[in-house]
Amino acid sequence: MNIPKRLFLDTNIFINAESFPDSNADKILSLLGLHNGVKVIDSVIIISPDLIDQIIRVGKRIWRNKDRASQLVGKIWSNLNYDYLLFNDYQIQKVIDFKQSKIIPAEDVEIYLAAKWGKTDCFISDNRELIQAIADFECLTPEVFIRKYLS
Repeated sequence: MNIPKRLFLDTNIFINAESFPDSNADKILSLLGLHNGVKVIDSVIIISPDLIDQIIRVGKRIWRNKDRASQLVGKIWSNLNYDYLLFNDYQIQKVIDFKQSKIIPAEDVEIYLAAKWGKTDCFISDNRELIQAIADFECLTPEVFIRKYLS
């Protein structure tokens, strides 16, 4: 089976990869080149400003170290193949409307819409149930992604 070309990795994937070497999240990001730039998987990672903000915010809180979170973001910019998705004015209004609808928690709206508008083939998260309920793209945990695409 072919590995999806466009992936969206949720915040928890980046945090878990950095926190737990040899975790499934770390295995995926290692194959994408996060740690050393060597890409075994040539998929493109969709990144948005909100994702980067969440990585920094959660990283600072968990590690109590802003430098570690910033270093992780630096590795993302330097070592991954990515598309950086900025929202236009129309999309920003859609974010506001979607948050007001309360279909999914407000903190997940921009992540979901970035994955959707970034034409994601597969969304990878340990917390995928919230987005999986409304997504028109595949949503998998790291364990299932590895089993399905990398075994």
